[in-house]
Amino acid sequence: MNTESIGTLIASIVFGAIFFFGTKLRLPVEGEKYYRRVLSFAAGVSIAYVFVDLLPQLQNVTEVFVSKSRHLLLPFPSYRVYLSAMLGFVASFGLENMLKWSKERTERTAGENGKGKEKLGLIIHLGGFSVYVWLINYLMVDNIEGKEFFIPLYAVAMGLHFLTIEYSLRREYGPLFNRLSKNVLAVACLLGWIMGTFFKLPPTVVITLLGIISGSVVMNSTIAELPKEKEGRFLAFLIGAVFYASILLLIG
Repeated sequence: MNTESIGTLIASIVFGAIFFFGTKLRLPVEGEKYYRRVLSFAAGVSIAYVFVDLLPQLQNVTEVFVSKSRHLLLPFPSYRVYLSAMLGFVASFGLENMLKWSKERTERTAGENGKGKEKLGLIIHLGGFSVYVWLINYLMVDNIEGKEFFIPLYAVAMGLHFLTIEYSLRREYGPLFNRLSKNVLAVACLLGWIMGTFFKLPPTVVITLLGIISGSVVMNSTIAELPKEKEGRFLAFLIGAVFYASILLLIG
């Protein structure tokens, strides 16, 4: 196992630990002094990662995809990655809206039937995010561009991203988001690393998945992580974005 593999394994373990020990690594709860600042700072870091590092990768991998898929005669190969990113964004946004609609119906339903629908919402949410974190960990290992990247910086950005995901799920579902739920997400992180290390997918599939996950990260960073309505703290958001973007540019 080389140094990069060890680094990505450590990153996956850290990601899994964020879900597994979520209650001990928790963000300040709503109403506490730094609650809104922490969420805004984390959103700023994620946004910087998306626009300075993740989206520029799409242009590079588009060239690789066109080269690798010439013999397949696929329609619009130069747009495949961008269309995949749009699909990831729309699918994630659609899932959020579907769950919001389901929750509104649940709130109008009393008794055990309402509780059952809330559990169904958690299962759908958990399934979607399990695939999401699995793909992020897989793509961290299966680097289609074949270039080295600074794993600690990636771990910081995705770690904050996962921390806010864990927090939002725990806040929305309360006791329903129990240890079993956390374990599912933690295991998904490690399974992503294992498959990325030992089971390689075709380059065209990997590039398509990269597009899908890019769109999903954009959606989650800009909508799910940003505090809603007037809860945002622009200064904290700006500090997070400028700080992380500056680091990425300095090592780029």
